[in-house]
Amino acid sequence: MRLRGLLIGASGLALAAVAAAYLARPLLAERARGLIETRLARETGLAWTIGSVGLDPFGVTLDDVALSGEGLNGRLSRVRASGPFSLLFGGGGTVKVALEGARLTLPLALPALRTSAGGDGPALTALRGVVRGSDAALTEDGRALALAMAGADLTLDLMPGPGTRGPAIRLDLLERGAVAEIDSAAPGAARPVRLTLVPKQGPRVTAAATARFDAAALRLDAVSGTLDLAPFSGSLALEAGSPGAKPRLRLDLRLEALALADENAAMRVDPVAGITVPVRADLVPHPSWFAGYEADATIAVARLALGPVRAGALRLTARVKSGQLDASFDAASLYGGTARGRYVVAPEGGQGRHQVGLSLNAVRVQPLVQDAAGVSSLDGTGNGRLDVQALGGSIPALLRSAGGQAEISVTDGRIDGLDLARAAGLTAAPGGLAARLDRLGAHFALAEGRATTDDLQIKTGLIEAQGDGRLDLVARTIDLRLKPLKVAGGGRLNVPIRISGPWTGPAISADLAGLAQDPGGTLQGLQNLGNSLLGNDPNTDLGEAIGGFLDALIPRPDRGPAERLPSDRAPRRRP
Repeated sequence: MRLRGLLIGASGLALAAVAAAYLARPLLAERARGLIETRLARETGLAWTIGSVGLDPFGVTLDDVALSGEGLNGRLSRVRASGPFSLLFGGGGTVKVALEGARLTLPLALPALRTSAGGDGPALTALRGVVRGSDAALTEDGRALALAMAGADLTLDLMPGPGTRGPAIRLDLLERGAVAEIDSAAPGAARPVRLTLVPKQGPRVTAAATARFDAAALRLDAVSGTLDLAPFSGSLALEAGSPGAKPRLRLDLRLEALALADENAAMRVDPVAGITVPVRADLVPHPSWFAGYEADATIAVARLALGPVRAGALRLTARVKSGQLDASFDAASLYGGTARGRYVVAPEGGQGRHQVGLSLNAVRVQPLVQDAAGVSSLDGTGNGRLDVQALGGSIPALLRSAGGQAEISVTDGRIDGLDLARAAGLTAAPGGLAARLDRLGAHFALAEGRATTDDLQIKTGLIEAQGDGRLDLVARTIDLRLKPLKVAGGGRLNVPIRISGPWTGPAISADLAGLAQDPGGTLQGLQNLGNSLLGNDPNTDLGEAIGGFLDALIPRPDRGPAERLPSDRAPRRRP
């Protein structure tokens, strides 16, 4: 009877304990919520709020979790954690955490998360995770990074007592085919970092670096890797600076080859061409892109392709400060010569003020204009200068407000196929010649979208002429007047010629006030002169050739660079 009574008593106590636990569960959950919020705040230095806590024998569930502080904000729909009972008493073990609906806004100013006294929990030694449905983008003001993920499964290895080394981390981003790994290391020591990206579409990326983390900076040194077979190297640093200051980015990047192509081109990587990046022809940088941070960057490219134009040994430097971008480049190899340029965009007028400076020195003209505009008959040593500024946020607005100076000259070359002999009246029979070109040049003043010149000059072994006129960059029209000054051997070419109309097909006419004897022959000679200047075939449509050349220099904002004729298609003939 005594044993039976003990069993009945034990059963009653067990039932009472279960009933008490069931009745007290809301109180325990509320108490647990407060304890968890306090512990998380002490360990991270952030403010935490938890909507509700669910307790069961297998773990704890947190719903509607929010965190904030130091410019950082986050929200998680649900967090489910499970681990050994020993963790409640400061022991170690492995914790499984499942996250759902996570969003985090991380300021680029790298908040310093300082823990308060009492952070005596177990130390994290390793973190492994699989992330699903991830996304990342800059916020509208450019001051923070917005991260989101549909879910994640994390495994945390904890050990008793304070940690002496930073945790080893591995994250797998399933949909993006990415794996990121960071090795364990002592605080302040360099930590090896590896990244592998194998997307369903696009190039395969492998990269390695050494990383240093502290409360104010992230540094990646000795960066090296490949995009498919195209190598790259460099370094990266992100510094928080003093409280309230903008974060600072420092970048040093070196590429073997880079190609900037039309936006319709696919991003690809080729062992010779390197990395091909599609770029919109009408893309105009906005000052808001540079409002939230400061930066210093240096990019070196051994071989650059800008559409059909090729350059080598290019070095680009850029600085972002006070919301302004100041970038400059130096190309040590451009068609036998060199090029230098500068671009500045500063906050002004809502859309920004843009300044462009460009200089070309001793470039070979024939291969340059052949690649850029399909013009093959002009050759020589070319020099050019452009200094222009404009206000606006689109290509049409920039063209309307453009103002500045431009200058171009070609010397010591030739014009192939130019029928100057007949144009100058030295012979009645047509026949193309390779005329020596002493100089071809002009200075343009840019204002309100128009480029005006009064010193257009051409001097060859057979003729010397000067002219004036203007180009309308907005309406895309041309109005030039060319007047012969001298001709060889007593020629009679003394009638000015006018080229006017739309770029796509300007009209060629003579100034009748200066018409000399044999007006028909003289006008035809002028026509042949202009035609041959832009192509070897004197029957080529001059208007089409001029239009194609100008379109290549100043592309239409709605369709990018002018279409180039394939080599197997003949130019359009004049009727």
